[in-house]
Amino acid sequence: MLFHGYYIFSTKPLIISFLGSYPFFGGVVYQDKKFTYKPLPKWFCPKHVLEHTPYWCAAPKQMFLRKIKSILHSIEGRTHHLMVNAADEEQMRKHFRVRGAHFNQNFYINEHLYKIIEQPKVYDAIYTAQLNSSKRLWLARNIEKLMVVSYGGDLHAYCPELKHADFNTKFIPRPELAKKYNQAYVGLILSALEGANLASSEYLLCGIPVVSTPSKGGRDEFFTPENSIIVPPEAEAVRRAVETWMELSPEPEKIRAQMLKKINDLRLHYCTYIAQLIEQESGDLHDPKTLMEKYFSPPQGIQSRYVKQEELHKLTPEDFSARFSL
Repeated sequence: MLFHGYYIFSTKPLIISFLGSYPFFGGVVYQDKKFTYKPLPKWFCPKHVLEHTPYWCAAPKQMFLRKIKSILHSIEGRTHHLMVNAADEEQMRKHFRVRGAHFNQNFYINEHLYKIIEQPKVYDAIYTAQLNSSKRLWLARNIEKLMVVSYGGDLHAYCPELKHADFNTKFIPRPELAKKYNQAYVGLILSALEGANLASSEYLLCGIPVVSTPSKGGRDEFFTPENSIIVPPEAEAVRRAVETWMELSPEPEKIRAQMLKKINDLRLHYCTYIAQLIEQESGDLHDPKTLMEKYFSPPQGIQSRYVKQEELHKLTPEDFSARFSL
């Protein structure tokens, strides 16, 4: 999923989903410990908002804050639905009686972009990760041929243990990133706590197996014994697991097919959820399979239903309806 915008699932009624914050009370958002003003067009009045959370929220304090969010949405005339990534979050959501469901956000990934591409294997492993402590980059220090993909920055200065690794200094476009994934035998994800982690699922759609540490946040919901190895947070354990996958040489097509089955099952359930909301509000009936085709068809996948927040101000209600009506 993308920040700073909305996925449009229906215009009548207006049903949207988003990752992150929504502008309350005419545009005031509390974000990064400060208030900002990000108004929306007056005509943009969602009936249902489906919030996906980028961070693990199974702690009572986190879920209580989302309960307050739900009340704020109600005050402004919207019905809030919290979509959680992991089973422990779902248990906490139900405990606090927050409206929503358990839908891991990684089904938003565009499988038409992240796919198997014939490439020479250049790297033993690749790790897509921001240069921050939560990603525990140093655990990859014993990987001989390593590529680290971040938003940019000097990997060698940040993590001297990885001075032997390749890295990008500027943003890598998504098609090029898919090629990079296919140039590696294994994808790494070594954090202990975060959200669903898109990269871990992008690896699988590109047909490469994963080496992960134990984690909270939901990424392991797509892991199976056939596509991943979970190891203790120790550099030697990570190295041995990478070597294991290199020796086993699993079939990329099987890894991708298994991942596609999981995300498409999720998508169908999600479309059923949305179809029920549409029927509840308008009485219109929509087949979930038809909605799924509409929302996730190639080449853009779900990104065809996405609009940036600032772009909304450039659209008229008529343009918006023509672009996103079912």
